[in-house]
Amino acid sequence: MKIFQPENNPYPTLGIDVTHRCNMKCTNCYIPNRTIPDMNVEKLYEFLNKLPKRTQIRIIGAEPTMRKDLPDIIFNIKKLGHRPVLLSNGLKLASKKYVKTLKDAGLIHCYISMNGVNNDDWYEKIDELRCADKKIKALSNIINMNMIPNIGCIMQKGVNDTAPKQLINLLNNFSFKYCVIRLKNVGQLGRYSLDKDQNVTLKDMMLLIEEQLNVPFDFQNQSKNIEGYIEEKSRLFPLIGKSKTGNGIWFKLTDWTELEKEGMERGLLNKEKIGRGGRVTEDWKIAPFFEHVKLNEFGY
Repeated sequence: MKIFQPENNPYPTLGIDVTHRCNMKCTNCYIPNRTIPDMNVEKLYEFLNKLPKRTQIRIIGAEPTMRKDLPDIIFNIKKLGHRPVLLSNGLKLASKKYVKTLKDAGLIHCYISMNGVNNDDWYEKIDELRCADKKIKALSNIINMNMIPNIGCIMQKGVNDTAPKQLINLLNNFSFKYCVIRLKNVGQLGRYSLDKDQNVTLKDMMLLIEEQLNVPFDFQNQSKNIEGYIEEKSRLFPLIGKSKTGNGIWFKLTDWTELEKEGMERGLLNKEKIGRGGRVTEDWKIAPFFEHVKLNEFGY
């Protein structure tokens, strides 16, 4: 696995695990270790200041909103010339006042997980918490603050099979310019609920979208170009074929099981192909994201 110094960062996107604390206990969690101390922000800012160019910084964790200084982290990421993106379970984002604090700090892009969409039975099965109301309030707050929403949904066979259609029905209640719905299957990392042979596949997800939303399978299958990289295990396409880039609803489908395999092969066997995303390590270096997560499973 190739490791980089911050001054030589080759990635357009970096994930920073600002905390390992969380206010949920989902059945699927790639980073379930809760004993790691919070990231030192002064060292983080020193690290960010060394990056050679503007980088998308994905603020992840377990749950980043557990940090009281999250608005300061967002502000300083922007101040240092980078673009902050928050990935959250959305529970604390159900507070309009809190979301405004994040927006005032400079946050524009916000990803929330909505594995159960608007169905508490689904949330209880996948996330072990009936939280549909809070999730919908969080989505509403993000959109009403003119932030750009991304919705993440883990597809679990026999549980939330109609999630694509229900997400579109939910979004029809809001007015916004752009939203990405990110569907993925259960990744066999950390704590997970399904083994590989029980999982939905990328093809399964594409067929569900064709059936529920009338987006042709062949149209989806042509959409392997993700930010300039050809990714066999992902698809990115607009809901309507006539949608213009930067406008409307887009879907991104990812096969985590195969992406993890592809990532390990890329990172451990082929030192030249690095992919799109990196992860900040404990010792303030940069590693390929999936490879580093896998090699530090149940650790960092």
